[in-house]
Amino acid sequence: MPLIFRAMVWLLPFALYAASPFATAWTLKESIKAGNVPVIDALVEWDSVRVTLRKSMTALALDRPMDVHAPPDATTAAASVGWWQRVKGYVGAAAVDRLIDQYANAEGLPTLFSYGQTYKRYVNGIDEPPPTIANLPSRLREFWSRLRHVEFVTPTAFAIEMTDKADPSRRFTGLFRWRDLRWKLTELYVHTDAHPMPRLAALASR
Repeated sequence: MPLIFRAMVWLLPFALYAASPFATAWTLKESIKAGNVPVIDALVEWDSVRVTLRKSMTALALDRPMDVHAPPDATTAAASVGWWQRVKGYVGAAAVDRLIDQYANAEGLPTLFSYGQTYKRYVNGIDEPPPTIANLPSRLREFWSRLRHVEFVTPTAFAIEMTDKADPSRRFTGLFRWRDLRWKLTELYVHTDAHPMPRLAALASR
């Protein structure tokens, strides 16, 4: 028994570390729902998140595959071959830029979430109950059911892929890095089944 106890004590820090990025992702999701701006701001590195969001959302707007290793403007440039493609590239990139400038920040994400809740309430007739201790198990099950891929790509980088709750064909891939003694979201990509992301390990190898 003492040997088992010592083994459990030795393994506990590793288990807690392995579980910690899941806890951070959950905390970030719940903070966006609650509009907890200080917590959101502490868990996200916005400059790099905006760059990766802009790259992936521009590729979606143009219905093109995304190259995660390409410079931020390469997606639009690659689409700008003919006149019509050039117009679509500029219009699509401009729309994405406006969306990211307005909502890719600690105040904007809760606002965007509230718009989605309002749409579901008045258009689809779906009114989600407020988060409580009583419905915590069901919310955790729903969170777990949307996970599609998770991995430690390095000891200090963790990638997580989730489906969109409203559209299962849309995916979100986030890269969390261990910074300042906590996990922080440093990259975020939006992609679809039609244009899936490459291997998640590629995101942390740069």
